[in-house]
Amino acid sequence: MTSAYHGIWPALITPMNEHGKPALSTIEKLVDLFASQKLGGLYILGSTAQWPLLTLDERREIAECVVKTAQGRLPVIVHVGAVTTSDAEELARHAKSIGADGVSAVAPIYYSFGPDVVFEHYRRIGTAAELPLYVYHLSSVNQLKIAPQDYAQRLLSLPNIAGMKITDGDLFQFGLITAHTQGKMTLFSGADEVMCHAAISGAVAAIGSFYNLFGVECQAARAKFVAGDVEAGLKFMQAFQQMISAVLSSGSLWTFFRAAMQRRFDVDIGKPRAPVGMCDKPWDDGDIDRLISLVTHAAPK
Repeated sequence: MTSAYHGIWPALITPMNEHGKPALSTIEKLVDLFASQKLGGLYILGSTAQWPLLTLDERREIAECVVKTAQGRLPVIVHVGAVTTSDAEELARHAKSIGADGVSAVAPIYYSFGPDVVFEHYRRIGTAAELPLYVYHLSSVNQLKIAPQDYAQRLLSLPNIAGMKITDGDLFQFGLITAHTQGKMTLFSGADEVMCHAAISGAVAAIGSFYNLFGVECQAARAKFVAGDVEAGLKFMQAFQQMISAVLSSGSLWTFFRAAMQRRFDVDIGKPRAPVGMCDKPWDDGDIDRLISLVTHAAPK
């Protein structure tokens, strides 16, 4: 299965209200914002959305809100990975029922599983969804010890497999998966810091956290790079990577996103659900403005 997907896809943040519950009205604002920016699509209920901290009812409610608000203006892929396979299957069936464009799932978490269990988990999700399935390879928690060629072959045998979201700075493995799947899968880059680099390795589009804030700039830079303007891509990526490094090294990612989204778009995403962001420090407005400016000034005009 192949896809015409392209461009930049925000890994949608889950805004929270003052009571610590998903703020659906703010989700609607974000979906409208990204649709007006003409971004490539939305990837929802993944790591950036705090999926392990949400109840199944909350995940269903958020998915319904996003798909209804998008109204076909943006394709929506719903992450349905869960601690239990049965929960992931239920969420996959729900995504189908509300009109999502695809589903995605991380490998089983916490317990150590071999490849047979992991791919059976994926097989059951793909069967339940009856939608295009995008396996989410998250290198920081991925348990698979398998060669890229074997990985690709086992992926291609899954029901309804359409592609992968590969969140990994190891672009050697990314390139090998591209080579072994031979155009039979749509591959998304999931590591913001190698957005343009991953295009060389076979990524047709990019999904990431920082695209909530810099979707327009990243889409313009990636398009220039893919079209052959390497200099524009290099200039942008150097600034983009500096910003990412500064935010990650601060240890206060979530307060950065909240302050920056307020300053750029007048949207308050609230506090994340503890323990996420529990010890984040507040940001100075001047530092926020400096990092925003660093990226926006480097973007192709």
